[in-house]
Amino acid sequence: MSTPATQKILIVDDEPEICWIVKKVLSEQGYTVHTAFNGEQGMQMAGSVNPDLVFLDLKLPGIDGLEVLRRLKDQHRELLVVILSAFDDVTAAVRAMKLGAYDYISKPLNVDEMLITLKNAFKTSQLMDEVDYLKQQIAKRNESRLIWSCPAMQRVMDIIERIARYDVTVLIRGESGTGKELIAEYIHAHSPRASHPLISIDCSALPENLVESELFGYERGAFTGANDSKPGRFELAQGGTLFLDEIGNLPQAIQIKLLRVLQERRLQRLGGQREIEIDVRVLAATNTSLEAGMGQGTFREDLYHRLNEFTLNLPPLRERGEELELLTDHFLKRFNRQFNKTVERVAPEVMDFFRHYHWPGNVREMMNVLKRAVVMANGIITLSHLPPDALQRTKPEALREPAFAEPRPAIRPLKEVCQEVTRQVERETISRVLQETRWNKVQTARLLKINYKTLFNKMRELGI
Repeated sequence: MSTPATQKILIVDDEPEICWIVKKVLSEQGYTVHTAFNGEQGMQMAGSVNPDLVFLDLKLPGIDGLEVLRRLKDQHRELLVVILSAFDDVTAAVRAMKLGAYDYISKPLNVDEMLITLKNAFKTSQLMDEVDYLKQQIAKRNESRLIWSCPAMQRVMDIIERIARYDVTVLIRGESGTGKELIAEYIHAHSPRASHPLISIDCSALPENLVESELFGYERGAFTGANDSKPGRFELAQGGTLFLDEIGNLPQAIQIKLLRVLQERRLQRLGGQREIEIDVRVLAATNTSLEAGMGQGTFREDLYHRLNEFTLNLPPLRERGEELELLTDHFLKRFNRQFNKTVERVAPEVMDFFRHYHWPGNVREMMNVLKRAVVMANGIITLSHLPPDALQRTKPEALREPAFAEPRPAIRPLKEVCQEVTRQVERETISRVLQETRWNKVQTARLLKINYKTLFNKMRELGI
């Protein structure tokens, strides 16, 4: 935090006596003080000395105080401006506040009031800086949990960058485990509401008779067991964001009430009489087809259109092949830290399995697979550390273990053995270089000093 010795004050007033008094008082407090006697001089001085706060008289010769304020705020958005106004000019002072002034002081000046206003202004500025810092940290924290590089996810993130700062309702669609809640957190963290709560509710996890009270709250005596009043998720999210996960499972009776709350921006608690104003941004998510629900009569069309101001379609993991290595590296580091282990990497055949596997549980399933593997492995994760059911369900045929072992291997011709070893070496080398280039085949062919067509044929021949 800056101190009076480093804080600069600019006084813009056409009365030399006022300038002299304010400068004397503030200089004795340790501030560096500059003065200007008209609006044009004040704006020039603001550009040259870069003050931390400006005392600005409203009635100035030439350019009046309101116009000076307007220009100062255009050029220095965060600049603190305290208005000096005559006692009978409160209306103009209020207009100045709407233009971005921090506060106003009536003339004749009260020195104590001026010093208190000054200290409060700097304290408010410090708190705003701290809030901005926390918002940045929240944004970084949420961003670090999102891993993407494929074009499909980049398109999603491009849309988010455009809409996050606007209060529009967003419907996030995608299979289970694709990261819908992470996307909701990211949108909230990059919105003007980031310093307020993000409240989530899973519409599929609550019994139907509890959904209404959880969303809208209840008053004491509203039902058996309601011994006290309780705010709902909408009230808890006041000023922030409410995330409605699995919105497709919301009972129809609650859909009607939700639509009314979204349209009117007010609600009544269960058993309550008074209406409560709400200021909440709504994000919703679903892994089912709401269109199918409308066709079957289980989801209201009017609520669908109210929620569907913007849609984000998250691609499943099987369509994000470029990200498998990034995600693997991310989860390895994460679980090594969590379990205090030093698992270095996954074996090539494991990465090969990851590329062939369908990932029905998407990123969430991959996270659980690697969590289990890190717990069990020492040094390198091999196929033996992966869940047996997943291996048996979709493991490539070339990776399957033999149904039984021969008691003694048969003697094979040397030429056949050499051919097999050559194939194995070629496969491992090509796979390793493909991993290092993130499956950039042009770059891989260049590093291996073969042409692209040869690489393509080798990959097909070797089952890569």
